[in-house]
Amino acid sequence: MAVALNVRRRREERKGHGEETTKGKQPQPARRGGKTRKDLTKTSADAAVGNRLYYAAVIVLALAVSYAHHRHVSQLFENDRFFSHLSSLERQMSFRTEMGLYYSYYKTIIDAPTLTAGVDATLHDNVTEYPSTINVLKRFNLYPEIALGVGFRAYRAYLNAMNWQGKKCFQISRSQNQPPVESCEGMGDEAYFYVVPIFALNGLYVGVLFLTCWYLGGGILGGLLTVLSFFYNHGECTRVMWTPPLRESFSVPFLSLQILTLTYILRARTLTVRHMILLTGATVTFMLPWQFAQFVLLTQILSLFACYVLRFIPASKMRFILTSLTLSLAINIFMQFANAMLLSSFYFACLLSAWIILLSQPMLQKLRYFVVIVLVQVVTLVLLTVAIKMAVAFVGNIEDDAHIGNLLKAKFFTERDFHTSLYLCAKEFDFIEPSSVMLITKTLLLPCGLLVVLVVIIKVLMSVWDEIWQRSSSSSSSSSSGGDGEETKDANGQDADSEGRDAAKPYAELLYHVLQNLAFMAMAIMIMRLKLFYTPHLCVLVGLLMSDKLFGLIQRHIRLVLVVVVACCMTFQGYANLQKEWGTIGEFNDPAQEELVQWIQAKTSSNAVFAGSMPCMAGVKLNAYRPIVNHPHYEDVDIRRRTLKVYQIYSRKPAKEIHRTLSGMKVNYVILENGWCVRSSGPGCSMGEMWDAEDPVNIDQPMFCTEAFNGYVPEPFDVVFRNNVYQVLKVS
Repeated sequence: MAVALNVRRRREERKGHGEETTKGKQPQPARRGGKTRKDLTKTSADAAVGNRLYYAAVIVLALAVSYAHHRHVSQLFENDRFFSHLSSLERQMSFRTEMGLYYSYYKTIIDAPTLTAGVDATLHDNVTEYPSTINVLKRFNLYPEIALGVGFRAYRAYLNAMNWQGKKCFQISRSQNQPPVESCEGMGDEAYFYVVPIFALNGLYVGVLFLTCWYLGGGILGGLLTVLSFFYNHGECTRVMWTPPLRESFSVPFLSLQILTLTYILRARTLTVRHMILLTGATVTFMLPWQFAQFVLLTQILSLFACYVLRFIPASKMRFILTSLTLSLAINIFMQFANAMLLSSFYFACLLSAWIILLSQPMLQKLRYFVVIVLVQVVTLVLLTVAIKMAVAFVGNIEDDAHIGNLLKAKFFTERDFHTSLYLCAKEFDFIEPSSVMLITKTLLLPCGLLVVLVVIIKVLMSVWDEIWQRSSSSSSSSSSGGDGEETKDANGQDADSEGRDAAKPYAELLYHVLQNLAFMAMAIMIMRLKLFYTPHLCVLVGLLMSDKLFGLIQRHIRLVLVVVVACCMTFQGYANLQKEWGTIGEFNDPAQEELVQWIQAKTSSNAVFAGSMPCMAGVKLNAYRPIVNHPHYEDVDIRRRTLKVYQIYSRKPAKEIHRTLSGMKVNYVILENGWCVRSSGPGCSMGEMWDAEDPVNIDQPMFCTEAFNGYVPEPFDVVFRNNVYQVLKVS
């Protein structure tokens, strides 16, 4: 009591003293640290201006590196094909295999009498898989061609209204006794209008990679190191300069935007509808152009789920992300008319499984040990995903993606069928080549990237250990205060464990990027084509060498010197890689194919049906616009069966059996290619070897195509065209 009275007396004395000292004086401005409120306001304003200038500099740099990459890939494309000096037909012929198939639908939109007629031709297409009528927007990922086709029609109408050409045309003399052709440059040319936006989009791709590294903590210097790594390993990061119409050229830039948006969400303290719109929009634009986007998003869910079960992502944030991914998947299913591969995909099954586990969180939290909770969640996710996938495929009788499972089995076992051989004999579907690993090692991309991965893992383990230590200390304190055996509650009466799950964790976004990068690594090792995900993402991680959060123990100026040294070492091999790209000089010229196309246009009716190799049929559809029965888009069970029938022309089957098969498919002409009879990319990869495994009954018979090119064409086929590459047989 005496102590309380003394405290009150001191407060009253202090208050009275304050009144005496201030009586009769004018109030003085409040001071803090020797500065008036006016000074503080001015300082805050200066800081705001400085922040705006800093962010403006970041945006300007991002746009600058985007423009640099746009110019880089545009020039490489021009150097490779001499595109500016090709005729319209030559430009179309240069888009081989599935590139030509995709470009043909762009042509369908722009050549149709009306836009409505063009869209209707894609919704009811009886040219691509004659005599069947298919919805190509459901079967293929053609929204980029629809958008570009609509854009070109609008631009052409604007040029006509303004009486402008929009392009510059001139005569080009050609070699090999070929007649001169007209070549046009400018956005008024349909081919330029198609490829220029692709290169611009992939220019922005590098700008987004720069922003991702900067936002992760690498800063401007880290972002520039990411860009430098990308250019030094350009051939391992992208192939847009050689194959612009491929689906990845449209899709991968949006993946980088989606990952940046996801990183922003992982770091955000509060989430709003704006975040949902950003993530959903980025995911939709990533999925729509490419049928294989689902596999990347599958690895993303697995990476995020790992962060969730390790309690680096709170349950509320995980629900938010899953909601956005579910919404984007629903939009894609709707826009692709319930595409079978999406409905039966592992991505759809895994997304549904993650939802089930997340909604079962209250029950799982009743388990006593953290390790047990993690194991139960992981095992449940795997089992549920497989079960849902198999159930959907069985109920819907969907076999479109069955070849993917067969492809993976064939990679690790010796069993192969005809379809898996076609895939595995293509270099891009084989395991990653040692030369690719050596290239990214010589530029120090792989060593530096793995160093960052190791540091992040160590930081994460230290963070987990600190949390375990704090929980252990808290439990000990509770036990010593008589709380042994009781659940720890917070002020609101909630379980402390439940509250911890909704709390923010450090390194969450870095842990996600490391797990995602490891998933990309596994994909690249198994299928070399997928290194286009791993290598650019590794460039982002390399930029984190400038991260204060990861390497803060090293003084910044020392770290800067070390990073400059690393960049200089990268330059030795990196500049050599760039010189090799710059030294690629070529010119597209294919007189044999041009002769074939001109013969088809002049000597066959517009409704004549053709069959042949998948790459050749894409060219026939695009350049001659004739109905075909097979094509290079192999992600459909029916087209795989069709192709197997057509490829009997490269088998040892009797001519009458081949004729009967083609007649049943309503084929009028079949095109043989000399190279397909003899070429082989490795053991078991020639057509003869594939058919010997598929059809051992006729293993002792001569190949049909070999006899045809040797001058003996068995009845009832007739030779109607022949040059040094192609031979056209009429199916009488």
